[in-house]
Amino acid sequence: MSRLAESSDDLVAGAQELSWLAMRWQTFCALLTCPQQAAADVWQLLERHYCEPHRHYHNFAHVAALLRHADAHRACGEALAQPHAVELAIWFHDIIHDTRSGGNEVASAALAKAAMQALLIDAGTASQVERCILATISHTIPDASVPDLAVFLDFDLAILGAPRDMYRRYRAAIRREYEWVSEEDYRAGRARVLRRFLERPALYFTPSMASRFESSARDNIQSELLLLEPESISGNH
Repeated sequence: MSRLAESSDDLVAGAQELSWLAMRWQTFCALLTCPQQAAADVWQLLERHYCEPHRHYHNFAHVAALLRHADAHRACGEALAQPHAVELAIWFHDIIHDTRSGGNEVASAALAKAAMQALLIDAGTASQVERCILATISHTIPDASVPDLAVFLDFDLAILGAPRDMYRRYRAAIRREYEWVSEEDYRAGRARVLRRFLERPALYFTPSMASRFESSARDNIQSELLLLEPESISGNH
């Protein structure tokens, strides 16, 4: 899981985790035989964006958490069809994150495409990465053309099933990313998002992630909704 800041409720990457991420990126790019200068340039791009001060959750710690979910998935013997595409999607899926904008996913996919061209990533892999990123708009699977899309989306939502204290820190970090939104508007908007998740037959697409997180995720969401709109929740019982 993400490293926790000692002085706040942010989910942030500490110095050790940043060092791990930098080494991970370097090793990954070497495996893909990317041009060294392009790999260094893209790392600077990733660092500049994911370390923006307004990011309290959608930062390098989130990237690290997803990478570790992917590692654990493989360690359990559950192979990924396109592991390089999944890892690239993890690195780039939130590279653009502006809570005042409605086009973050499209912008992230476009920037990922440009970065992958510089890294000389083959077109087939790049296409898979772009479709993974765009799928985070709705967190649904529009078609079966991306074999690892389900598990990638499950990694991204794993935080919903986190232990209670971690989830509390997560929801506080999300609120800070929307600190410019009034309390009333935030409560209404956040509740709509959470209710859409609860209305789904299942939050997670893959059996392994569902067995780990489905029950706790629904409990966490229900608990947050109780805080967001207590009158509405109590009226339903």
